[in-house]
Amino acid sequence: MASVRCLQKLIRLQKLLLPLNAQSSRQLASLQPRPLTFLLARRTYANDEKTTTNLDDFRAREEQREKERDAADEAAARAAQKEAGTAGGGAGTGSGASGKQDDAKQAKVDAIRVKILDAALLHVPQHGWTKQAIVQGAEDSGYPSVIHGMFPEGGFALVSHFNGKCNAQLVASLEQKTDGGKLEVENPLDFLVQAVRQRLEMVVPYKAQWPQAMGLIAQPQHAPTALAQVLTLVDDICYYSGDRSVDFGWYTRRVGLATIMKMTELYFLQDTSPGHAQTWEFLKNRMDEAVQLQMMLSQTEGMTHTFQRSFNSAFITARNILGLGYNRN
Repeated sequence: MASVRCLQKLIRLQKLLLPLNAQSSRQLASLQPRPLTFLLARRTYANDEKTTTNLDDFRAREEQREKERDAADEAAARAAQKEAGTAGGGAGTGSGASGKQDDAKQAKVDAIRVKILDAALLHVPQHGWTKQAIVQGAEDSGYPSVIHGMFPEGGFALVSHFNGKCNAQLVASLEQKTDGGKLEVENPLDFLVQAVRQRLEMVVPYKAQWPQAMGLIAQPQHAPTALAQVLTLVDDICYYSGDRSVDFGWYTRRVGLATIMKMTELYFLQDTSPGHAQTWEFLKNRMDEAVQLQMMLSQTEGMTHTFQRSFNSAFITARNILGLGYNRN
């Protein structure tokens, strides 16, 4: 009986404690810390609002600056147009003013190219006729190295510039000696020999690198400009030597002189004699042979007028085609 009573008391006690445990659990659950997700959400939302505000402000400032720059550019353009119209005497001269501006820009670009290439010639003994020499010349002239993009021809731009510069110097010298072609040359053959020699002596500082230059000249894409320079030079030399004739000899002398120049140039590269004495002797002998050959051809009865016209036409056509777009200066 005592055991039964104890069991009944335990049952009643358990029934009494169960509701209390449930209530305590609910109270404890209510006392647990709430997750901080809502705080983080609020903080993230605040940051997003702040970032969006900053981006909007930045965008507004940049748009305002862009509008100001556009307005300044438009004002400058209007001022330039007004000045051009005033200088030209009316709106009808707008195209002429634009053309002059383009010419001025091109002249400025050409001047920069010449300045860089002149400086690059100092680096040819070290780097050869290469783009690297042009880069060094640009840096020496105060321009960034990337400006070598102005020279898509690469090393040939340097070779062509050197040839054009030397040709201009020689022509200026011949013009001075003959007073612009007005003075009569006493010995035309010696005049030609000295002119060719003077031109080849300009290559002496770059003799070791000149085979590379000749290789660039021989490339098909460069041949037109290179040959135009040669034909223009021999034409000027013959002109100042007193050759003003319009017969068949006019063309044979120029073709012959160009051939002798190239033959002497090749001989010059192999010559190790003091002062290149053997080269100048070779040049004189070839000139003498050319004179004898011309005399023989002029006395040959088989030289028909048809052949003469064909030869003359071929020479003129070749010179015009090769000289297309070539700037002698």
